[in-house]
Amino acid sequence: MRDGYSLGYGEHSMISGHAVSVATLTALLLLTSTARAAPRRVLVIGGGAPFRDAMSVALGAWDLRVVASEAVPHRPVMPRAADEARVLAQRFDVAGLVWVTTEQNESSLWRYDASTDQVVSRGLATPPPFDAPTAASAALSVKTLLRSSTVAPLDERIGAPPTREAEAPAAPREVAADPGPSPALARLEMGAAARALAGSMDTRLSGGASVWFGAKRNVGVGLVGQFGPGLAVSAVRFSGHFAEVSIAPSVRFRVPLARGVTLEPRLGTSLHATSIDGVAVRTSRSASDKRLDGSFDLGIALDFTLSRTLACGVDVSGAAMLRYQRYLVNAEPVFELRQFQGYAGLRLSAEVF
Repeated sequence: MRDGYSLGYGEHSMISGHAVSVATLTALLLLTSTARAAPRRVLVIGGGAPFRDAMSVALGAWDLRVVASEAVPHRPVMPRAADEARVLAQRFDVAGLVWVTTEQNESSLWRYDASTDQVVSRGLATPPPFDAPTAASAALSVKTLLRSSTVAPLDERIGAPPTREAEAPAAPREVAADPGPSPALARLEMGAAARALAGSMDTRLSGGASVWFGAKRNVGVGLVGQFGPGLAVSAVRFSGHFAEVSIAPSVRFRVPLARGVTLEPRLGTSLHATSIDGVAVRTSRSASDKRLDGSFDLGIALDFTLSRTLACGVDVSGAAMLRYQRYLVNAEPVFELRQFQGYAGLRLSAEVF
């Protein structure tokens, strides 16, 4: 502590019932999400380019988009084939999978329905690679398999009443590019936010990282550091500057709302290192103090995908401080912090690997 007046600590209090109310309201916000529309895409593995083109034509009339992959087809062994198909359906965000296998000179078509988690197969008389006529025949066989699944439109499924004449073959559609691997294991982020701190707003800058787990990478842990230029403190008895740095670990969840839009609620804590430094006005003597405080935090971010690795979003959070901080000069308050603090700002995040 520097020479001169010391800044008294003021009153302390534990979090009251108001904190419970704030936490409850924030938790309700975390539960608010829009139901995600069912994907209308089918992942096709193997069979060669003629087969994928024929699949695009055959499924075009059903408004299904073919997504091609060069992944190695699953071996025709159950239940491994179903388990691998389930993982790929989640990774590529598709309604179903179609793949061609050849085992001991026997070829077969396989169909996986992501909604029912069912696998069906049918033998092929001709192994791949297919010529154009054989590829068209194989694609029609796949279409027949899909009629017994939820991948097909409702009025095209087996047992549905006829509603229209047989459709003419649709014009060839461009086969979609491989959408790439599953979401990243690690992400870096930086942000800027305004904070309601002590009857005024201050600016907070942040930087951190998160690590994600599970097949969908939808549960993770993060660590973020925050700092800022601080606030000028001006009172009858004191003039100076308040500053703070903090570090915040958290548990996070990623909830896809639509293609390219993700909700990320989080729950965590923060350790705040605060300092105040200035001059007691009446005596012109220096006065300073440093403190540590903790908080419980709730936050939520809405991210919009900019590219394969970058996303930008709106970030809102709240912190309930464990102690009520009031700074005193000669037993007179000169600066005090809110026990409940709110943040609102923007963040930029990037997938690392």
